Amino acid sequence: MPAAAWVSVPASDSRLQYTGRRYTSDAGVVFSHPGVTIRARFQGDAVRMRLNDFGLGGDVGTNYFDVRIDGGPPTQLAVHSGQTTYPLATGLAEGLHTVEIVKRTESSVGHSELVALEVHGELRDPPPRPSLRMEFVGDSITCGYGTDVSLIPESPSWRAPTFQSKHENPTRSYGWLTARHLGAEFVAVCHSGHGLYRNLDMTTSQLLPALYELSVPGHPVAWDFSRYSPDVIVINVGTNDVLAGSGTSEFLPDETAFKTAYRKFLARLRELHPRAHLVCTLGSMTDGFKQHEQGGTADAVHVGEWVTQLVEERNREGDARVYRHLMAVQNPGAEGVGEDWHPSAATHQKMAEALSRFLQDTVLR
Repeated sequence: MPAAAWVSVPASDSRLQYTGRRYTSDAGVVFSHPGVTIRARFQGDAVRMRLNDFGLGGDVGTNYFDVRIDGGPPTQLAVHSGQTTYPLATGLAEGLHTVEIVKRTESSVGHSELVALEVHGELRDPPPRPSLRMEFVGDSITCGYGTDVSLIPESPSWRAPTFQSKHENPTRSYGWLTARHLGAEFVAVCHSGHGLYRNLDMTTSQLLPALYELSVPGHPVAWDFSRYSPDVIVINVGTNDVLAGSGTSEFLPDETAFKTAYRKFLARLRELHPRAHLVCTLGSMTDGFKQHEQGGTADAVHVGEWVTQLVEERNREGDARVYRHLMAVQNPGAEGVGEDWHPSAATHQKMAEALSRFLQDTVLR
């Protein structure tokens, strides 16, 4: 039998199984969302990848991946713009192996472009996909921002550690954990700091409904919705709309603007996915309540109640596949927090347990 040789498989090869948003470029396949996954099976003893990366580097601009071989524990891999070849596994026992490559970091860190997977042996057909498809639309919480950090705040004024890209981990997020609990395929469309009608920094460009239309945020390539239709879409949007406006006259979210944007987004999701179950939630950094005191008087709004009203509105109009899931607010004193006061892995676990129960009891009956 001839000795095994290195075989280069282009990124566009149909035997490479992608999960998540991406598009084909001249050089390979481009993607940026956290949780984008590439799986392949091969007969051989080693595997590596050729990748062009466009992160800026440093503590906040370095892209990271999890690499799993044969379902084993993940190995964290940092990638860099000046490097193109990355060993993924060497010295394996000769035989049939599965490699899984998961992007940990989100679009704000940078996009990546897989050029080829190289196997020392022979590429085989990919493993089967799960039958249930789940998509999670949201912001930093859905991205798994800071989930590899967990600290108990010393006081309400305690300064939490700030974002480092190596600590972002979608596999510890409520979405990933929920999908795994239900045996579903996980896809995230998410971006830190972005909202439904206003972003955390009060800008109104690249809002989440607009990003939903794209293959990769910031790239003018529309996502081809015929490629993927989820069975369940969990919509966890509104946190940044609530938290924006500090120190301005727009401290409180605008009910008309929020409801108009949310209503339009639900209609667009229904247009794109006629049979999907749409689950509307909000949390866990806020339940949507916000109060403003000035001159001895207090004004308050509750975005969570607005979401409930919008779901009821869709139901009255005859769309029975829209649901409201109430998500508990995080408890930092008991569960800790991640970077920038984001939910810890323990909080994400609780979120996933509650959401899984809701989906099993109410949505997927």
